[in-house]
Amino acid sequence: MPIDLDALRRLIATDEGQYFDRKSLLHGPPGARRHRERRAVRDQVAEYVAAFANADGGTLVLGVEDDGTVTGCPYPDDEVAVLLAVPTSRLRPPLPGGESVEFDGHRVLVFEVQVAARAVMVIGDGFPRRDLDEVHQSSEEAINRHKDAGLLGSPEARIATATLADLDEALIRRAMEGSAFDGLPGAYLAQRRLAELRGDQLVLRQGAVWLFARSPAAIEHPNLGLRVWRVNGIEQRFGAQRNVQDYPRFDGSLLVILDQARALISTLIRSSTKLHDLFFRETPEYPPFAWQEAIVNALAHRDYTVEGRAVEVWLYDDRMEVSSPGLLHPDLQLDQLSSRRPVHRSRNPRIARVLTELGVMRDQGEGIPRMFEEMELSWLRPPEFSQSAGVFTVVLRNEPVFESTDPVWAAYVRGLPLGVRQKRTLIAFADREFPSAEYQQVNGIDRDVAYRELTAMVDGGYLETEGATRGARYRVPGVLRRQAAPGPAAPPPPDQLLVHRMAAVGFVTNADYREIFGVDRAAAKAALRELMRRGVLLLEGERRGARYVPGPAWPRGSG
Repeated sequence: MPIDLDALRRLIATDEGQYFDRKSLLHGPPGARRHRERRAVRDQVAEYVAAFANADGGTLVLGVEDDGTVTGCPYPDDEVAVLLAVPTSRLRPPLPGGESVEFDGHRVLVFEVQVAARAVMVIGDGFPRRDLDEVHQSSEEAINRHKDAGLLGSPEARIATATLADLDEALIRRAMEGSAFDGLPGAYLAQRRLAELRGDQLVLRQGAVWLFARSPAAIEHPNLGLRVWRVNGIEQRFGAQRNVQDYPRFDGSLLVILDQARALISTLIRSSTKLHDLFFRETPEYPPFAWQEAIVNALAHRDYTVEGRAVEVWLYDDRMEVSSPGLLHPDLQLDQLSSRRPVHRSRNPRIARVLTELGVMRDQGEGIPRMFEEMELSWLRPPEFSQSAGVFTVVLRNEPVFESTDPVWAAYVRGLPLGVRQKRTLIAFADREFPSAEYQQVNGIDRDVAYRELTAMVDGGYLETEGATRGARYRVPGVLRRQAAPGPAAPPPPDQLLVHRMAAVGFVTNADYREIFGVDRAAAKAALRELMRRGVLLLEGERRGARYVPGPAWPRGSG
């Protein structure tokens, strides 16, 4: 198949991952680089091509540095021919060879590797397998077991009755832009094993229809779609007290379903008052990446042999639940997801690869770890995973791990040169001592990590400690708390300062509060909002004309 140079340029610029790797053909220090030894390069080509074939397919490009700089292939034509033929000469069963491409004034070697139906061996060197951006040795039995479970046995591989005319060609070409190859849509589908040529006829597989169907009528699966419900409360009620609002099911291709689901759910996710107080800005009750990743994963990795139910999204007042039919991939365990380490196992590898080329998914296995990170950065509890009764469920909770009772202190802590877990601790335990065990519980980490982070905070002056290592208790130094709201050497009580300003002009502004207490605009806004919540102040006007006047709880006799 001809190579699209623009698409190759985009591919080279991407990160290495499950479906792509780049290798330099030079080595040595800058200014003294030499050609790599040819035998080592041949061995590497054999290993990486077999590893891609034993996993989900992929592309290997030789002549490119780690940073994406193209330095080319320095070998003579006869040696290049040997390298390109390595997949045929060194692998069993043999695979198609690579291609030499002139690119930006250099020659690069490109190996486009399709998924092999059975395990591929490097002659004399075993069975490598691709896992994210690494290659690991495996066994023939393990690789074939994976292929039987995820490749040959998956419903995405079943023959469909739809034809190429039933698919959205523009959408197929959009996916092709994410690969390094050009040509006809049918050839792309065949290369991704979403179709096969039988003589002159292109026969589609179900995965192609699920991804690219023009209309739901072409889709034979009865529950490919997604359902959304909003529950008014934290549990469902029935009968006369029914508190569930349901929405029409989203049907069509997976991409259409994703777009429609995102559009609806983004309108149902509310701004979080509690997170607003922590961040001093409008903040959704769930981080966008976290809930969108949960939905993408549910559609991409669900068990499509289960035809009795669709992917379901339930929005409660305190949580979001995303459920997909089927249990985890047989090679995955729940504790692997909770470990935050990147993992890549796909029940539907054809669909997953195309969604990656469309930019809907990332191939680094980073989705789940990033969900944890996004929830953590929003000071929310980590995602929860469970499976039972043939259903896998992700739960995102919108209750913060803690709430800030002092907006000025929270604003100060956010600016400190500390990690998220350390900042969370300074706010969560601002007014009391705590042991390492509580630090571990709040942050979801083990004792060793807690010890390192707490020790760093003590060394930096952010915590004080007493007691032996095992029984140590920590507290925020008083001097640090005083630094959060600097003011005059002996400031009168804050309420009294506001009383004096109010008595003078009858109102206070955000600028007045900043001047009085020496805080920034965001901290002043948060503190004034808290006074409004308590009924001490009332807001008049908007934006630049906003000012605060005495409320029902304003101190009596103070003007």
